Amino acid sequence: MDRTTIIKILIVQRLRRRLKRKQRSVYIRPIFLKRDNDGEQQLVMDLRDDPYYHFRYFRMSKENFDTILDLVTPMISHPANHIRPISPLQRLAITLRYLATGNSQISLAMSFRVSPSSVCGIIRETLAAINQALKSDYLPTASTWINNENQFRTKWNFPHACGSLDGKHIRIKCPSASGSLYFNYKTYFSIVLMALSDADFKFTAVDIGSYGSESDGGILAKSHIGRKISNDTFNLPSPQPLSNTGTPLPYVFLGDDAFPKRHNLLKPYKGNFLQKTDRVFNYRLSRARMTVENSFGIMAARWRIFHSVIEADVDLVKQITLSAVILHNYLMNKKDFNNITPDRFEDGRVQHGNWRDTVQNDNGMIQIPRQGTNNYTQYSAQVRNHFRDYFNSEDGRLSWQDHHVDAGFLFHHILK
Repeated sequence: MDRTTIIKILIVQRLRRRLKRKQRSVYIRPIFLKRDNDGEQQLVMDLRDDPYYHFRYFRMSKENFDTILDLVTPMISHPANHIRPISPLQRLAITLRYLATGNSQISLAMSFRVSPSSVCGIIRETLAAINQALKSDYLPTASTWINNENQFRTKWNFPHACGSLDGKHIRIKCPSASGSLYFNYKTYFSIVLMALSDADFKFTAVDIGSYGSESDGGILAKSHIGRKISNDTFNLPSPQPLSNTGTPLPYVFLGDDAFPKRHNLLKPYKGNFLQKTDRVFNYRLSRARMTVENSFGIMAARWRIFHSVIEADVDLVKQITLSAVILHNYLMNKKDFNNITPDRFEDGRVQHGNWRDTVQNDNGMIQIPRQGTNNYTQYSAQVRNHFRDYFNSEDGRLSWQDHHVDAGFLFHHILK
């Protein structure tokens, strides 16, 4: 059979498929004709005259909403070649409500009187536009480590700390044809968000999309952040002494017991009957490391799509997560907390933020398990011991730390 005959057969087959295709009964469904009057579009316009409820509805102020709208409008505007075009304002409103509520796309379609297929395309396009417009300013590739260290030193009393590290499983629906790639040992499907946070609850580096099925030790080791920590390629400042007479020590990231110990990644001493000097170190580390816990908590409290399983394909979930991180940083930078309060310390005592009540019992973001092993170099142990000694010295101790360390120790053993 020659080439010409094959082409003719393919053309005939295509024509037959077109003839069999079901013709539209209507150009646009009557329910969507009422978009401007009966859909949430009218509510969106009304909210622009009510800053209080605009703030609650979109989880941000009208001023910040309009700034984002101005930035993404060139990327989400389309020629007016449809009888009822969807404006950039409507597109951004649909996307932010998707993040703020976690409602299904069909629910948003009915609320805004837009076809479900259009909502699907709008969300993907607008999230990509948000990422493109804001990423370079609000998730930079090169962090200012010296500035981060200054903030950790002054706000959290932990010198040489450049960030705190944590990771979360983000629950997703079973991806099609994925086998067990995303199925983790907790018997649900997920991707992993690994992140570093600064002293002001903003993310400084993220790694999104590792398979949920990765072994406990593999999640950090195979992430971009983990490799840079292991290879010491984050370009942290050169080692400096903590005091005038001290040993030069490296700048570090702060982790919890889930992570392996490195010379540039500190973790707490493990055990129930530790010496007081070790408990002082653990207290100071835990106090400073709460920043990343608050970063995750505030983000999830604002964007409630993370409160349960995300019903989307993996590529969209990655896009959702990146947009949520970038918008979190943008709004934190603008001091737009949406009435969400972070943890704070008063006289050394922790006062929990209200984000904990919002995310309590949620199952959308799950803490990652223990990573790696107890293997570490002698230098890593020496670095941690030097920090411990500094926090117990006259130069590094805090006036109220002994009281809270002793109180915590007694409370822990009374409960046991």
